[in-house]
Amino acid sequence: MRRPASIFFLIVTLAVLLLAPPQRAGFIQSAGGQDASLRAPFSIELPDIGAAPSVKSEINIPTSDLHKLRLRVHKPYADTINYGKIYTKINGESSGVIQTPGRDRNDHIVVTLDLDRYPRFKLSPGRNVIEIQAIDSGGRSYYASYVLLAGAGLSGNPSLLAGATIENAPVGVGDDRQPPTIYLTNPSGASRGLRLVKSVTVQGVVTDDSGVVASVTINGQPATLTPATGARLLVPIGVKTASAAFSFDRTITLNAGVSTLIVEAKDRAGNLARLALPLDSKPLPPREDGFTGRKLAMVVGVSRYRDEAISDLQFADADARALRDFLQKPEGGGFKPADILYLENEQATNENLSAALDRILPQAGQDDLILFFIAGHGGPDPYAPQNLYFVLHDSKIADLPRTALRMTTLKEKLGQARAKRALVFIDTCHSAGLSGQQPAGARSLENNLINLYSARLFKEEGRATLTSSDVNELSLENKRWGGGHGVFTYALLEGLRGGADANADRLITAGELFAYVRDRVRLETGFKQNPRSLFNFRDDLTLAFVGGKQVRNETQKAGAARVVRRQRVIR
Repeated sequence: MRRPASIFFLIVTLAVLLLAPPQRAGFIQSAGGQDASLRAPFSIELPDIGAAPSVKSEINIPTSDLHKLRLRVHKPYADTINYGKIYTKINGESSGVIQTPGRDRNDHIVVTLDLDRYPRFKLSPGRNVIEIQAIDSGGRSYYASYVLLAGAGLSGNPSLLAGATIENAPVGVGDDRQPPTIYLTNPSGASRGLRLVKSVTVQGVVTDDSGVVASVTINGQPATLTPATGARLLVPIGVKTASAAFSFDRTITLNAGVSTLIVEAKDRAGNLARLALPLDSKPLPPREDGFTGRKLAMVVGVSRYRDEAISDLQFADADARALRDFLQKPEGGGFKPADILYLENEQATNENLSAALDRILPQAGQDDLILFFIAGHGGPDPYAPQNLYFVLHDSKIADLPRTALRMTTLKEKLGQARAKRALVFIDTCHSAGLSGQQPAGARSLENNLINLYSARLFKEEGRATLTSSDVNELSLENKRWGGGHGVFTYALLEGLRGGADANADRLITAGELFAYVRDRVRLETGFKQNPRSLFNFRDDLTLAFVGGKQVRNETQKAGAARVVRRQRVIR
């Protein structure tokens, strides 16, 4: 009598296993299994450093100066794969022109990538992505990606911030010969035009492993030192205690003889660190005269998800709401409410967003500006990880192609818009919690490349994308940032409100904003989160201004005709 019940139980169990949706690390609450066989045929070799073949999805390498890469397709998969059905990419660009397939003595397929053939394929310091896809004679597709982290720790080099350079002068004797580390927070990014203003406030954070910073000077003048606390508290790489971090600031008068800002920090042992930021003496080119085009914005924030397999977020909706409200203010560009398409949580469905894009993008003319912002989850399809999606309120992990917005779809729709100017801000790759810890199962079988391809949405001039983090990094959110924001959107709003005004002309340009957000996020997170961008925009295009109309008008009256031209604001 028990046998039928046992069969019934077996059938139900199999049905549950077959119908259960796959879990995807990064926006899935529990670790899960992408089909490991998708990447089973492949391994990667790095002949320049003598490394053994690897199947790891993320690999640390000592240098980016590599000349060749080898990707292997192993047997028995190699028996049913034709050379013409093997496709490779380096950092998102098809590398077929530098690949040479062949066979080794074991009859495995070996695809050699000659990185020296064209300069654009050379690896860069930091994160580099190598992808391979192969299709067998039966039409089955296999895919793997590898993230090569070139030069461990280089992404945390403070000299990359603000375009500055660093020199160190350690003492000759004693136990402590490690100079302090200087992080410049203002001016951030472009120093161009600083010599056109009378003064600038230089701010930053200095750390030392001894726990004590004896002095900081700016161009020889002593700066005020205070313990770094609150939102600016940093515990950078290599620093064990927060007591080793100090904030500094000093307002410096800029006269004709000042061509460089020099920050010097000494510890109690006498070790010296010197940061130099050149000031561009060239006059700024005239700004675009009186932007008269229409400004259209699409702002999307998703914190709540219908699919229980997708973890909810804390502040993605608050991020979108805050940006929408700022854009409507005069200092934010004065976007008309009717020209802002806003979708939050339950309204941010795949159908609604697709329909909205089709409705609003054709309205933009050549002289108009398009701004697109999305905060939420994003990642690869667990069944086809080469396909990347923005995950919306009604998205289903088991069926992303029909329920989520595919990256290539967004690229096509934005690419068809006639507007010469388009700015895209993408805040995805959030963790399930607020601690910044990697969730269980993250990066277990495949990399999340959505930030790589988001940054490459545009190649044409006049369009730019800034993503909240780099490949395989988490985008952090916490109450510490503005009472409840993602750190990326917090930095974006702070920059638009005035923090990004590197040359103190009361205007926030695209170049200033991108540089500020990139630097601020890195500092706020101790280099755990590094925004990524591909910038083909006029960096002098004004996006916002500091203060109200009265302040702007007073500034214009006080300046010369050349300065007045520089202070025209997008209206």
